[in-house]
Amino acid sequence: LFSAHGVAQSGLPTHRRRLAGAADPMAALVGDGARAFSVVLQQAEDPEALQEGRPPLLLRPRRRLAGGAWLGPLLLLGAVAALFRSGTLGAATGFATGATGAATGGEQVPDVTQAFIVKRSEPVTERSSCGRVEKDMEYLGRPIAAVHGVSSPEFCCAMCQENPTCRVWVYGPWDGREETAQTCTMRGVAGPSEEIKKEPRMGVVSGVPFTWDAPNSLFCFALMQPNNYERELLELQLHNGWSVFGCDEYEIVSNSSVRLHPGVVSSAIDSDLQCELGGEFGTALNTEIFFVVWRKVIENQRWSYHDWTVKADPDTAFFPGRLRVVLAFHPDDGSGLFLNNCQYGLHGPLEVFSGTAVRRWRDGVEDCKRHFFKLCSGPCLWGEDMFIDQCLSKVLGVKRVDDWNLISEPHCASKGWEECKSQHVAFHPFKTKSSYEACLERANFGALPFEV
Repeated sequence: LFSAHGVAQSGLPTHRRRLAGAADPMAALVGDGARAFSVVLQQAEDPEALQEGRPPLLLRPRRRLAGGAWLGPLLLLGAVAALFRSGTLGAATGFATGATGAATGGEQVPDVTQAFIVKRSEPVTERSSCGRVEKDMEYLGRPIAAVHGVSSPEFCCAMCQENPTCRVWVYGPWDGREETAQTCTMRGVAGPSEEIKKEPRMGVVSGVPFTWDAPNSLFCFALMQPNNYERELLELQLHNGWSVFGCDEYEIVSNSSVRLHPGVVSSAIDSDLQCELGGEFGTALNTEIFFVVWRKVIENQRWSYHDWTVKADPDTAFFPGRLRVVLAFHPDDGSGLFLNNCQYGLHGPLEVFSGTAVRRWRDGVEDCKRHFFKLCSGPCLWGEDMFIDQCLSKVLGVKRVDDWNLISEPHCASKGWEECKSQHVAFHPFKTKSSYEACLERANFGALPFEV
């Protein structure tokens, strides 16, 4: 029913497997079982000291999926049909072209002295995706930086992934000289709605850091406490391509800049990430923290290249593939919408917003602060989830859609949440690596009830 490429593009839930080795360096971008490397980014005073090597694979291969019926056969068939209509499945099997974006032409590209120093490590099986790649094709755009002495296209992609403004990358001689053959050129595009402009050019490899130009794409982010179990959980998820790392693009926010993996560096905010419990419901009064988190996410603009934005807590066992099916039943008519996941009101472990809803939040959050400060005669003792729920639905007039398929957790009086055997999009909370992995195994890694 689906081609291998179509499944990878659609983001349907897939489980990792080791790929066969590839002799062609270009083939490493589409499958390589070679030994992975640990990578340390540092200033390289001597370019000759650069050691050759290849970083861990960035790919989401498919496997055959199996699972029990979820949401009923009619729901599934309707979802698949809706995904085909929307273009999520089977579409976007190549790059769109168009006369948009700023071509670099003969412009001078800024030089950056940072380089990769590579060391061997034990073999590991790695995760997830470096967007799409084309050989002998140059992707054009606004120059950001050129980094010399980069050993492979994979490293170039990882560098682009770490820079929120980098939307396309080109690996190869940027000035036609052999001595600049190992140059990584990072570029931006004119805007989220712009198509990628490209032109043939022998000897270069180009790509996108994430699949940000596909229809119905997901941008997912998580807030991380860097010195507790949350970092361990996120590293586990990153290694396996689970949770937010199974989305089309992702971002980790923390109160320090932490490199979890080449291409994945947390966005740092000025906060100690500490808050008290209180209010009517005795919940974490984390609204001020998440005002800062949302400000950073919005400032970095990654979300603006995608149709949906998802906030997921590190201890949430979240399956992006299942969410895609749910979202097929909740199209945004252009006025914005968000999903309410609990009968008691939106709960923070998994929050889902359309792109328009995020824009409405960005433009109206200060109005909401003033409104509720007046209403509560001071700060309302709410958590972030209640604040954004009330702000969007009561003040900004964004459509609120109830969907109880989103999360199974004790806060919402879900039965059997700890078993992870229902067909919910997410389960919460699982605060240890062993309990988190066990939940995913019992949920069959988010498999849908058909095979590909």
